[in-house]
Amino acid sequence: MSYASRKLCQLPVFSQNGRWLMRFRGKRVEFVDRRSALRAAILEAFDHSKNGTPTQVVCIDDHLAIEIVWTYGVDADPPGVLTEAPPWSRGTPAGTDARRHPHRRAMPAH
Repeated sequence: MSYASRKLCQLPVFSQNGRWLMRFRGKRVEFVDRRSALRAAILEAFDHSKNGTPTQVVCIDDHLAIEIVWTYGVDADPPGVLTEAPPWSRGTPAGTDARRHPHRRAMPAH
């Protein structure tokens, strides 16, 4: 079973008191908005993944809903991701991203 040997490291980005936080590998960084937090997290995850550990970025909102935002080896590398505007800034109808990536849904935390 080849999927058992592929372990993903998760890089969480979460909202706390109106700020977006990223904590990963001893770093704690605070951002004003979600977009800049996700951009930094994707770049950090990409760099970490190049060292041999596939990494994914997960976003956790105020209601503890978890959304997988980016996964190394599944989604485009950061230069392609960062040149286009993210779906939430383009005014895309809700659910469009979920149809494009059916395996990505906001999941309630346990």
